[in-house]
Amino acid sequence: MLDEMKKKIDEDESWGQGSMHILTNKGLFPISVLKAAEKAKATAHSKQLKEDSLWLSTNDLVPYPFEASTLLELKDNCSYFDSCVKQIAKDVMGQGWRLELKEGKKENNAEKDQILEFIENSGGDRDETFEETLERGLIDWGLIGWWGWEVSRDNKGLVNGLWHVPAQTFYIHKDKDKYCQKRGQKEAWFKRFGLEENIALKDGKDVDDKKIKEEKDLEDDTKKTELANELIYYRNYYPQSEYYGAPNILPSVGAVLGLIGVRDYNLAFFENYGIPAALIILKGRWSKDTAKQISDFIDVELKGTEQSHKTFCIHPNKDSTFEYVKLGIEVKEGSFKLYRKGLQEEILVCYKMPPYRIGVAEVGALGVNVAGESTKIYAQSVITPLEEVVERLVTKKLFQEGLKADSYVFQLNELNLQDLDAEAARDNIYFGIGALTSNQILKHQGKEGYPEGNQYFVGSSFLPVGEEPMEKQEAVLEAVGMIVKGQPKLAAEIIKIAKREAKK
Repeated sequence: MLDEMKKKIDEDESWGQGSMHILTNKGLFPISVLKAAEKAKATAHSKQLKEDSLWLSTNDLVPYPFEASTLLELKDNCSYFDSCVKQIAKDVMGQGWRLELKEGKKENNAEKDQILEFIENSGGDRDETFEETLERGLIDWGLIGWWGWEVSRDNKGLVNGLWHVPAQTFYIHKDKDKYCQKRGQKEAWFKRFGLEENIALKDGKDVDDKKIKEEKDLEDDTKKTELANELIYYRNYYPQSEYYGAPNILPSVGAVLGLIGVRDYNLAFFENYGIPAALIILKGRWSKDTAKQISDFIDVELKGTEQSHKTFCIHPNKDSTFEYVKLGIEVKEGSFKLYRKGLQEEILVCYKMPPYRIGVAEVGALGVNVAGESTKIYAQSVITPLEEVVERLVTKKLFQEGLKADSYVFQLNELNLQDLDAEAARDNIYFGIGALTSNQILKHQGKEGYPEGNQYFVGSSFLPVGEEPMEKQEAVLEAVGMIVKGQPKLAAEIIKIAKREAKK
């Protein structure tokens, strides 16, 4: 019957005149509300086939596409990998942030104070600032490929807390509406941010409103079902998984392992006190146990820096001798230098990281211009996209949906790409040809000028423009002569006279 009434409303335009309502089994509603509800039901949805996966146990949790804990171990053993991940997070969050008024909106002090109070107290009882939470998520993005932010709400339904959830500790439920954090045998569940239905913190099962109302008046809080918090999830797209992301380093895990191998080889070499791989060839008449005794002595008594400066003496008889042969240590060392250099560059390429940003001094082929261009590429292809993601999530999820505050947007300050050395060299050239004054240069640097700083200068002696070249040259030469003779005051007087003559 309800469908027939809606059809009649749509066909007969006269029904749209005046104020009209529809009586349903749930009450009386305006036609506009009914049509809006019908429109909401017609939202777009995909009909693609879902990814098949092996679910974990009985909880329908999707396994990781790779072993996340292995990446943690690699990071702890490779300075290049570790530095790239942390530097990206610092470059995104380390420049500071600000609140910008949204276009078309007026200043709203109440909303601004509400946002600032949330940011100030978002860590709750945990020692974790708002900025640290965002930065830790970015570190997870670079290290593992996804991040999670836990969000809590107050009794009014407004967000009041934000915390970082380590990426390697939580799994995604197959319906993508729930997440489960695992630490040992313990579990904690979260629901997708914005999901209206409630789930239990302990087991992730649905909790209906009726049960919540029944438990509301219980005096013993331990008997109440503890509800799960929400989780904001973001991933670095990975074609191999519909649920999880992947870090940029994944294709170059071999390079990380190679660097670790080079490090371990060199460490073993120095622990051996620089004794290279070698052959000791015994010739002549030796006792049966001599070879083993020599080998044991070298392995035990000579290895390690604490055994340095020990002397190894062999006393063969007249019919015996031995030969000590190194096994190509120079070739290995030279090969390792080239090999190590290539591995380091491969890791930098994964994150588009300019070497100097992680403390690597490049000389020769990498000049100032190349460094500047590589920094621009890094900022435009890595830093700026990540800034936009963080800004969008904070503004849309936390401010608009979480605090119901839509007058302001969250903005991260951009990475400073200013090359001070190049600018100083350029200003020096322009100053020397009379194109810039001292005050113009100071203004560009954000500094105040001085009364005499508006004069233009040219030439190596920086005398005022307008003076005749010959007069300028003669006055300068005469002044230099006075200085050589030990009469600087007279030299200064000659320059003053020359300047006075030039103004006439």
